[in-house]
Amino acid sequence: PMSEIIWTDVGRDTARLLSRYIQIDTTNPPGNERKSADFLEGFLSSRSVQSTIYTPAPGRANLLAKLEGDGSERPIMLLHHMDVVPANTVRWAEEPFSGTLAYGHVMGRGAIDDKGLGVMQLMAFGLLKDSGVTLKRDVLMLAVSDEELGGKCGAQWMVKNHWPDIQCEFVWDEGGTGTLGIMGDRPVFAVSVAEKRGMIVQLTAKGAGGHGSFSANSPLILLVSAPNRLKSSQWPGQFGEVTKSFLRNVSETQSFPSSWLVRNASMPPFRSFMVKKLASIPVINAMLRDTVTVTSVQSGAGMNVAPDSSSARLDVRLLPTTEKSEFLRKLKSVLGDDSILIESAEPPPKIGSSAMDSEFYETLARVIYRRVPQSIVTPIQTPAGTDSRFFRQKGSQAYGLLPAVLTQADLDTMHGVDERISIANLELGTRIIYETLLELCA
Repeated sequence: PMSEIIWTDVGRDTARLLSRYIQIDTTNPPGNERKSADFLEGFLSSRSVQSTIYTPAPGRANLLAKLEGDGSERPIMLLHHMDVVPANTVRWAEEPFSGTLAYGHVMGRGAIDDKGLGVMQLMAFGLLKDSGVTLKRDVLMLAVSDEELGGKCGAQWMVKNHWPDIQCEFVWDEGGTGTLGIMGDRPVFAVSVAEKRGMIVQLTAKGAGGHGSFSANSPLILLVSAPNRLKSSQWPGQFGEVTKSFLRNVSETQSFPSSWLVRNASMPPFRSFMVKKLASIPVINAMLRDTVTVTSVQSGAGMNVAPDSSSARLDVRLLPTTEKSEFLRKLKSVLGDDSILIESAEPPPKIGSSAMDSEFYETLARVIYRRVPQSIVTPIQTPAGTDSRFFRQKGSQAYGLLPAVLTQADLDTMHGVDERISIANLELGTRIIYETLLELCA
C-alpha cells in the first residue's frame, strides 16, 4: 500500500540505482547500449518482471517490459533513452562515469539526460508491480538507444519494426521539467506537449586558396563573417497556442503589471515589446522563434596554406509552423552572399501537439499539485527534439516531463560539465510517477 512506502528509503535506493546506471558508459557515438539493457533487465528480473531485448544493430539494444492490465483501457508507456552525449573529462570535478554520490546528489553524465528519468520510471514500475493492484491498462516500460543522434537504432526503429508491441494511448517521455527561480519564485512544471523540428544545414564557401603569406579573399573569411550575420539577425517571434497557454500560466509567477503583460504578450499592441523582453530568457526565446546555432567550422590543412574550401554546420530548430523552403529563403537573405552554398537535410514532418486536457495531463497535474503545493503546471513546446515525435506520428498522446525541481545551475549541467541530480529530486520524481500511474491504471 502507498501509505506503507517509506519514500526516503525509495529516494536512496533510486540514487544508488542511478549511480550504477551512470557507470555504464553509453556515450553516443558509438552508444553500446546493450550493457545498459542487460543492467535494466537484471533489475526487472529481480522484481519478477520479464523483459524483451531487441537488437537493431551490433552493440545496440532496446528493452521492453510490461505489466499487464485487464485491457479495459489502452496502454501507457514509460519511455527513456539509454545513450548519453560525450563528456569532456578534463573539466569535470568527478569522473563523468563514476556515478559519484556526494553532497546529496548523484553526479555523472546522464544524471538529468536521461538516466535520471529512467531510474525514476524503473523504480515506480517496480513499486507498481509490488503493490499487487489490478490494472485496467497495460503499463509498458521502453528503454531505447540512439536518441541523442536521431533514434535510428532506437525509438524510430521500434516504431517502424515493432509497433504492435509498443502501441499505446499515452507516452511519458523527456522534454520538460520542473524549475525554480527561472520564472518567479514558485516551482513551474513545464510538460512538453509539442516540440520544434531539428534540421542540419551546411554552408560551404570555395576559393582559390594558396600560400598563407599573401592569399586574400579566403573562403574561411566568408564563413567567419556569416555566423556573425546569423547571430545578429532576429528571426521573427511567433506565439503558437501552446506558447500562449504557457505564458498565461506562468504569468501567475509575476506581480502586476508584469503578470498582465505576460498573460497578454501575443496581443498586437504589446507583441513587439514582449517578444524583445521575453527574448532575454534563453529557453523562452527558443520557444518563440526558429533558432540557428553554428556547431562546427571545418577548414584548412596547414599552418601556411590558405584553404580553398571551408564549411560550417548549423543546428537549426524550426517552429512547428515553419516551412523548410521559407526558412531557407530567409537564411539566404540573411547571409547576403550567393557564393555560399546552402545544403540541408530534411526536417521531421509537421506533427500536431498532444492534448492539453487529456486524462493523462490532468492526472499528472493533480498529483504534482498534491506533492508540490503552490507549484504551477503548464504545457510547453520544447525547443529540443525528443523521441516523442515518433509516437505522435502514430497517434499516441506523448508528454515530456522530468518530475524534478531544477535550478538554472542544475539545467546548465545538462550536456555540460558536472551533470547532477539531487537525491531529493529522485525521491520526488519517483513518487510523482508512481502516484500518477496508480490513478491512471489501478
